[in-house]
Amino acid sequence: MRKIVLFLIIWLFIGGVSAQQKKIYIAPDDHTDYMWTSTEEGYRKAFSETLDYYIKLNDSTANEPYAYQSKWNCDGSIWVYEYEKNRSKEQFSQLIRQIKTEKITVPLTTVASVMGIAPLEATLRDMYYAGALERKYDLDLDLAINMEDQVLPLGLSSLWAGAGAKYSWHGVCNCATKVTGFQSRPHEIYWYKGLDDQKILMKWYSLGVNNMYLGGYAEAREPKRSIELGKELMKSSKYPYAIAGIFGKGWDDLKTTTREFVDVAKANSNADYQIIVSNELDFFSDFEKEYGAKLPSETVSYGSTEWGNSVASLAEVSATVKRSIEKLRTAEGLFTLVALKDKIFASDLAEMREKAWIACGLYFEHDWTADGPITRKQRADWQRKVSGQLNSYVDTLYNLSQARLGGLIKNDNKNLETFYVYNPLNWTRTDYSDYLYNGPTSIIVTDQTTGNEVPFQFINKNGKKYLRILANDIPSLGYKVFAINKGNASSNHELAAKVIDGVIENNFYKITFTAQGVITSLIDKTNGNRECISPVNKLYANDLGSKGIMPLNDQPLRVENAGPISVTLVAESYKPVKHISKITLFKHSDRVELENYITQNVGEKPVTYSFSFNLNNPEIQHEEAGAILKAKPVSEGGHYAEKICRLDWLALNHFADMSGNGQGMILSNRDAYFMKPGASTVEKLDHTTPQINVLAAGQIDKDKGLGIENQDGDSYFEHFFALKPYADEHNAAMSMRFALEHQNPLISGSITGKSKEYGTQYSLFQVSDPNVFIWSVKPAEEGIDKGVIVRVWNMDSKDTDCTINSELKIESAKQTTHVETDIEAITPVSGVLKTNIGHNRIETFRVFLK
Repeated sequence: MRKIVLFLIIWLFIGGVSAQQKKIYIAPDDHTDYMWTSTEEGYRKAFSETLDYYIKLNDSTANEPYAYQSKWNCDGSIWVYEYEKNRSKEQFSQLIRQIKTEKITVPLTTVASVMGIAPLEATLRDMYYAGALERKYDLDLDLAINMEDQVLPLGLSSLWAGAGAKYSWHGVCNCATKVTGFQSRPHEIYWYKGLDDQKILMKWYSLGVNNMYLGGYAEAREPKRSIELGKELMKSSKYPYAIAGIFGKGWDDLKTTTREFVDVAKANSNADYQIIVSNELDFFSDFEKEYGAKLPSETVSYGSTEWGNSVASLAEVSATVKRSIEKLRTAEGLFTLVALKDKIFASDLAEMREKAWIACGLYFEHDWTADGPITRKQRADWQRKVSGQLNSYVDTLYNLSQARLGGLIKNDNKNLETFYVYNPLNWTRTDYSDYLYNGPTSIIVTDQTTGNEVPFQFINKNGKKYLRILANDIPSLGYKVFAINKGNASSNHELAAKVIDGVIENNFYKITFTAQGVITSLIDKTNGNRECISPVNKLYANDLGSKGIMPLNDQPLRVENAGPISVTLVAESYKPVKHISKITLFKHSDRVELENYITQNVGEKPVTYSFSFNLNNPEIQHEEAGAILKAKPVSEGGHYAEKICRLDWLALNHFADMSGNGQGMILSNRDAYFMKPGASTVEKLDHTTPQINVLAAGQIDKDKGLGIENQDGDSYFEHFFALKPYADEHNAAMSMRFALEHQNPLISGSITGKSKEYGTQYSLFQVSDPNVFIWSVKPAEEGIDKGVIVRVWNMDSKDTDCTINSELKIESAKQTTHVETDIEAITPVSGVLKTNIGHNRIETFRVFLK
């Protein structure tokens, strides 16, 4: 209703004036360079004082015609967050009033960020504070922003649209960059459309003289001049529209307080042009109504990021963020099981959770260049602090939920040590699980559901002793119970793999592993003994740059944790950097696991792990946030733009998959953010060389003076990978399933038997279509009484009708945005949620269980 009222007001004061009159919307804002221009405290003060000023100014012009009423545009929800924390309730209510009446605009996103490289769930949690505002105050936040960085990822279009956004604008810096071509964009305004056909109305003008002209991030730096630029734009053939929007005043200033826009709009409006002080939404709404049906669309990536490359200049800290987002899946799955029985569980973590979601945005704040007034050391310390806000919440929730669930599962064998094995994914799995254990070694481990003995071995990990078992048929988003009894196990004690010198072999593979931790040969015994590795420029697989050189004083290979479940071979080397590499093979799994630990400071030069494969005419499919992209130019059937694109380093989230001529290899990646296909450069994507180079750490744009120097002194870096060759065509669901299983192990917890809420086996949710993944399960933000949030991703390029079942019947359900704002009710059928999931689409539901 507010949108209808707003449009009527605009029409009465603008559209009704003259049918021939052209309209130029000029929008004031203050671009936030958080922890670049000033400190947290400096921005906290600036946000509050600026909003105080515009709340007063907006009220003072409320009786003017709409075009001349003052308005203000925040470029991130952090403005509201800080105002809420640092002003009175009465002052905050005034801010909310102005947001509701659209005198002040707030986007869903926390800050201007480089979200193209962030994990999918981090991109969504970044918008959770804004989602909470929507629900609490009945707001409708339609804007999302990715600003100043030179490129624009593809996947954000789907994630933003799914979160409820309708509009966005992009302005570049054209500074500290290696990207060119901004002066001639293919479309000035267009539908930014994802692979799932969801779309955002995007304004991204061709760049003028500099970033204070059209196409920059401060287009309206000089409002009067910007009006003339708008007139020139509307006279050009590339912009056949009578409505223009020119946004952005503050540039790099800490604070902007001015009524200049009101005065300029009044002074420059005439019979030919109506100038409107804009909240940005009014421009988009007006433009969409007039031209939306005629606009072109783009489904293309302009690169994952440019300035975001510098997250690799603080590589291990950045890796902890990625690991925490992945661990969150398990933590929240456990949390949900507990909360269904204990409604107040973890309610004391609400403030910590809110800070964690804010941290998801702040960590990827766009000023990773670290080349401003704030020193690099200050920036690095702040990044550590922000990562800690997320990491501490996830670890706390995980530990509390893991322990509490053990108290809710009945223990029918009180004289035995029992434990549960939990599966955070939505399909039945058989895999290893490690249980922290300090008891006797003469034991029998039994599956309490089947009564069968299970194979096991003892391992040491990070100085602790674990019982590693083969856990069979662990149900979807559920668990099974296992018991430990004294006795002698009857299981087969044959080792899972044999090791002779540098060759490790199991039923699936025969692998040659060097003293530098390099895989020089991987024979797939299930595929006609096919060799899967072929060197490129003398680089093999898991290769830090050995170039085939074998230093004489490397440590000899050693075997550790050998047993009937798995065998690990360990290499320690100082070439080309000091590191430890481990390869693990399994008896019952065709996964090859790699653990790498770099144990020295690597300086500024990029350090990469090369993976060179024996594949002809290869294609790489990889996960950008919210989309699986083909790493080829659009002209050759891929997803990457031909120009205005950064192509040397692409986003690497859960996996990259290289395939060709019916053969392929999946590379699962737990820690790193970037990959370089072959010898790709900034302007040219190498999509013919069968090599993936994973960026371990480095200051990519050191020549431009960007990033944190020398990893801020860090000298420890983890990088875990997994490999799986296959004989088939690429399948996104197969690749993602493999990566998720690698990065989300079956976890275990001790059963204390303090209650009998749950039995010996349980499955919370099941999905009928194997291409549909339950991406996240969690209690609603306002508590379990508000339902269980279930987020799913259809990995198929076709729409699918599927069902979501639960052992507890689904009584009612709603489709929500990705930030948990309700859209519409869905009626379950016989306790089952039946729905259609669009191709490549992510959907979020709120379900209420009986």
